Amino acid sequence: MGSSAAVAVAATVAISSLQGITLSKREVYDISFEAEKDVHGTPSGVDNAIATHGSAIIFRRGQVKRIKLDGDVPLVVGDTGVRRNTGEWVAKVRERREKCKETVDPIIRLIGKISMRGLQLLRKGCLRELGELMDINQGLLDALGVSTLALSNLIFAARGAGAYGAKLTGAGGGGCMIALTSRDKSSVVAGAIRDAGGTPIITGVSMEGVKIETEFKEA
Repeated sequence: MGSSAAVAVAATVAISSLQGITLSKREVYDISFEAEKDVHGTPSGVDNAIATHGSAIIFRRGQVKRIKLDGDVPLVVGDTGVRRNTGEWVAKVRERREKCKETVDPIIRLIGKISMRGLQLLRKGCLRELGELMDINQGLLDALGVSTLALSNLIFAARGAGAYGAKLTGAGGGGCMIALTSRDKSSVVAGAIRDAGGTPIITGVSMEGVKIETEFKEA
């Protein structure tokens, strides 16, 4: 779930704070993005944008626009426990595209269209319909070769337990999947993910980005 980006953003803000430097959100994003390049080579920048700004966002080539949400967006994350190298999986998609450009490019464009339609549904609070798009998106990601058996097991378990939709997150190859559900189904979906071998986390959309917290201890 963008752990390396979260660490990069947190470290950027922590170090600058210790040095007495106040950074804008844009500066935090730019600095943490350079760290992400060292880790992944050609990251999109979306992970550190979310870690910096919080909320739901529209991300296009480094430009961030926050989305106003009127209602709850219940989510359940499922961790496969499978470690993977993001850069390697991004490279695999690039290699597949080079071999099958005429097939892969339309898939990538369709994923983009699904994202924009999903934005409209998210703004309207149409979660059931948004979940259907997540399922379609997962099928396209599978076609790109980034899904795995471990991810599929958790995804199908979540759907079977009543999730509106479920898909992998990030570059695939392991890591986490995410399910969209109703609040009253969150525990049931989490249990199904656990039974399928994953580690579930019941969560939602955090409206707050990176922040400084100071802990005071009595002597």
